[in-house]
Amino acid sequence: MSLRSINHALMKKKSPQRPSGTPVIINKDGSLNIERPHDPGKFFSDLHHYLLSISWSEFFIILITMFLLGNLFFASMYFLLPSDALQGVYPEMTLQRFRDCFFFSVHLLNGPFTPVGFRANALVTLENYLGMLTLVIATGLFYARFARPTARVVFSENAIISKYNGRPCFIFRVANERMNQIIEARMMLTFTRNETSKEGETTRKFHNLKLDCDYSPLFALSWTIRHFIDGDSVMVGMDGEQLKEQQVVIFASLSGLDDTFSQTITARNAYRYDEIVYNKRFKDIIVFERNKFRLNIKGIHDMV
Repeated sequence: MSLRSINHALMKKKSPQRPSGTPVIINKDGSLNIERPHDPGKFFSDLHHYLLSISWSEFFIILITMFLLGNLFFASMYFLLPSDALQGVYPEMTLQRFRDCFFFSVHLLNGPFTPVGFRANALVTLENYLGMLTLVIATGLFYARFARPTARVVFSENAIISKYNGRPCFIFRVANERMNQIIEARMMLTFTRNETSKEGETTRKFHNLKLDCDYSPLFALSWTIRHFIDGDSVMVGMDGEQLKEQQVVIFASLSGLDDTFSQTITARNAYRYDEIVYNKRFKDIIVFERNKFRLNIKGIHDMV
């Protein structure tokens, strides 16, 4: 496929999903495309990190599942007690009794049932203690997830290689979706490719790319990032076929201080060889009207 046809196909894309092809180690959002073997022992030893890193939907599904399983367990324990251990519970060993035991576990001491005897009260005490402990842990996890600052930074779908002030450069841009500022924002650009040694060993190499400007004291609207392809740049002389042959991925990492939370936030993105277009430029997305600057965030991907 020619470079022109590749660029034409990229311009017709409607979503930021990476096109199918040879898999790479870095995904579009900057995460690693690596599957690690499942180790139950290490999973439980790092459970706190897992519960903080999963999505909100998965987090609530786990909480609901643990709530139901815990009450089903104690309902089974109450079900096995003598018929007179719980007043108000259906006495016979039937499904109706198990249902009453389950709702007694859910209601505990706030429902229409009353524990009688040492074993029933001891079981209620144990469940009450574990319930408070679980509530404290769930509240702590919920607060940690809710209070954790996250970046709402948008990267352009494609990067561009074209001339700027007569010099060839690699260009992409980012924009801040929130109506706040990222203070002391810094951008780092890393060029990764497959390299073969003289002995024939192929490894993945990483090269830092020098930027025209890698620091913004106040990142509030958009920011165009440029790396000039001259001098000692590792991209000098490379064309589209060489980028594809070496499975090139350019990794962008933004970090800064969120003005609202006063905490450090990060955002990442990766541009694969077939997400780079040539001899185009980005359309302007900042408009001045009614004595204010307005950012057209939806146009961040538009090129001319």
